[in-house]
Amino acid sequence: MKKTLINSLFAAVLVMSTACNSGSKKDNQAAEASETEAMADNSRTSLDWEGTYEGVVPCADCEGIKTVVTINDDNTYMVKETYLGAEPRTFESKGTFKWDDEGQRLVLSDSKRNPYFVGENTLTLLDAEGNRPTGELKSNYVLKKVTDQLVGEKWHLVSFRGDKIQLKEVKGGHPFVQFSDDFTLHGYTGCNDLQGGYEVGDALKLKFSNLINTLKSCPEMETENQFIKIMTATRSYAFEDRALVMYDENHLKLATFKAAN
Repeated sequence: MKKTLINSLFAAVLVMSTACNSGSKKDNQAAEASETEAMADNSRTSLDWEGTYEGVVPCADCEGIKTVVTINDDNTYMVKETYLGAEPRTFESKGTFKWDDEGQRLVLSDSKRNPYFVGENTLTLLDAEGNRPTGELKSNYVLKKVTDQLVGEKWHLVSFRGDKIQLKEVKGGHPFVQFSDDFTLHGYTGCNDLQGGYEVGDALKLKFSNLINTLKSCPEMETENQFIKIMTATRSYAFEDRALVMYDENHLKLATFKAAN
């Protein structure tokens, strides 16, 4: 009888111990899962952050700073800044970056540069302490990701240096350029067919090469002449309000194109 009672008590203690251990193990697993989930739910792990971002941030002594930031999946970056005004000045810098402990901010290797907060298709320029900007101009510190693509559209020429072209003078058809994914292009100048190659680089660099056009003579050749000049002078591009804008080496606007579709 006494032996049976002891065995029963031992079994009860064993069951309680197993239950406690099981509960403790489940609690630990739940805590670990919650911690892992929290660590995974950040900009670094959950956003498609690689790419190029652009915008015009406020400037104390100029019209604004046209800023283009490219961040790569190998943790390298390039920043191109153009101080806008009567005499634009452009500066470029490259380096590496690391993520902060929360996986939300980029800290650049150049200690003189402020960090960026990574959002959904945005980069926000922070202050030196890593705080978000405040005030009426806070939205101007947000750079937007460039999601448009050169390839896949037929880009119709609409203006030279801000002046709309007179399509009534272009009787042969609308001038355009079309990019292929093998880095060749073809187009039409308003008189002759055009073909050649192009190169793209970080910070939205763009350069054309080996441009060849047919030699047909037309009554109006001014549009074609201007077209060839701007293609030769182009060094970078941007997408603004669904338009493709080409710039020269000083970031002065050369021409604007809009998608035919």
